Amino acid sequence: MSEPSASVPIRIRDAIQADRPYLAWLEEACMRDYAVALWGVWRTRPGESLDLRQYRILVASERDAGCIGVRREVDHLWIDALYVAPGFQNRGIGAAALRIAVSEGAAEGLPVRLSVLTTNPALAFYLRNGLVVERETVERRYLTTSP
Repeated sequence: MSEPSASVPIRIRDAIQADRPYLAWLEEACMRDYAVALWGVWRTRPGESLDLRQYRILVASERDAGCIGVRREVDHLWIDALYVAPGFQNRGIGAAALRIAVSEGAAEGLPVRLSVLTTNPALAFYLRNGLVVERETVERRYLTTSP
């Protein structure tokens, strides 16, 4: 991943039922290659398994540009997903969404945590944006911020 070429203002809206197909497409568009590289296969997550209350749609130039899924745990905020649609990548959209989540966590005195597949080059993005590797497994790197 390269540095953003230009910063695009975003707004965030709550996900609604009609967003389920978009969220499924987005996850596959952003994650398929990394899953196949790691496990040799892509398995689509059932759309109904997503808790839409945790998902927000990233909107740039009045178009859906990605999503962020955040779950509140007892001692942290967990980012389930941070996907930027291929046509919108490298414009600062993911960094803006991540900053919002980190700010929300800090306001509650909570760190933000997430995991990244070891095959996903997004690790560099998260490190550039202030997260640190907390632990690693063969499949994932677990990252965190401090509150």
